[in-house]
Amino acid sequence: MDAFDLQLLEQMQQDCTLSHAELGRRVSLSASAVRRRLEAMRCSGVIASEVAILGNIATAGITILTSVCFREESVAAYNAFREQMRADPHVLQCYSVAGQYDFMMVVAAPSLEAYEIWGEEVLMSNPALRRYDSYVTWSTVKFTTQRPVFATS
Repeated sequence: MDAFDLQLLEQMQQDCTLSHAELGRRVSLSASAVRRRLEAMRCSGVIASEVAILGNIATAGITILTSVCFREESVAAYNAFREQMRADPHVLQCYSVAGQYDFMMVVAAPSLEAYEIWGEEVLMSNPALRRYDSYVTWSTVKFTTQRPVFATS
């Protein structure tokens, strides 16, 4: 990736609905060059997805940060948990982490009561888990899907 690709990625993260012509104007490339570069980045997986991010009006409910500790660590238990979390629509993000916890998740629920039921049905019913902790968010201080784009040498 060169400097033009990095600039395109920054622009696309801000607004992926911009036309090839407008992106080209912003990064000093022709529309056809932008189209070719974006297609190459999509095919290679550099651009994984282009989505609409919903605002608070469309997403009423609560967000809970959830940490999970396993009773016994095993590849089979971890893999089963990963697949279960990937399939669960309440789980917005799930990370395997180093340190005190085994996984950290961002979970969405319509209410605290609904989250409690989800926790009992999904987490407490999993015999591989020792415990989970829940942190209810009061407000969003910062939320972005934009990642810094670093040049590789």
